Amino acid sequence: MGVRPQFAPDAAQLKDALRGLRYALKRGCDAVQGTPTKLPPPASKIALTALREMGLLARSVDQMVSSVVHTVFGEVTLGSHKLQDMMAPGGQSEEFSAVFYETMKIVLSELGASRALVSQSAGRKAFGQVTSRAAPEHFAAQLALQLLREEPIRIDYLDAHSPVSKETVAQVAIFSVLLYLLSDRENGDYAKMIQAATNLATALQDEISQAFRTQDRAKLSSLFARYAAHV
Repeated sequence: MGVRPQFAPDAAQLKDALRGLRYALKRGCDAVQGTPTKLPPPASKIALTALREMGLLARSVDQMVSSVVHTVFGEVTLGSHKLQDMMAPGGQSEEFSAVFYETMKIVLSELGASRALVSQSAGRKAFGQVTSRAAPEHFAAQLALQLLREEPIRIDYLDAHSPVSKETVAQVAIFSVLLYLLSDRENGDYAKMIQAATNLATALQDEISQAFRTQDRAKLSSLFARYAAHV
């Protein structure tokens, strides 16, 4: 990860602000996509021109955001981070928030959430509020519940063929991310392992949903302990 200059604002909040701008522009483009064809000829031509300009602006902002985030704050290598290491005394909330964001993007794509916004700041806040430093699965269970409270994911559209419902997608996604971070990844392909963790969580979604709904930390801990080795 990059070195943060002394004059730089809070990294996670700045990333969230830039990504929020990108998300809003893309959402706006999607919202008006079909409008020009419904207008009479003179107005439709103007609307189509405006839509093309909006698309160009959205792509420019997308490139700018990616460039700023990666150049100023550095890249995150997903395969090298484990929850067991990040939960050491003192906590690694900044590291966790960056890994949480990058992993969550892949998980949401696997679940068919094609347009979503992930808050890195919410991930960092949730991590900082976990008091347990016992076994990794206990830590993960407490963190999972705290993440759900912080609502780090906004999903506008879930594919009709998604294996989860819009009501349970956040629960399954959070469980998937933490299951992956608990797994042994010394020689594994991280992208395939994230996919495997997501598939496991999808298969367990009824148990996961019930555990989240009843705030059953012991049940979540048991699920993490039982299935982390299967990723």
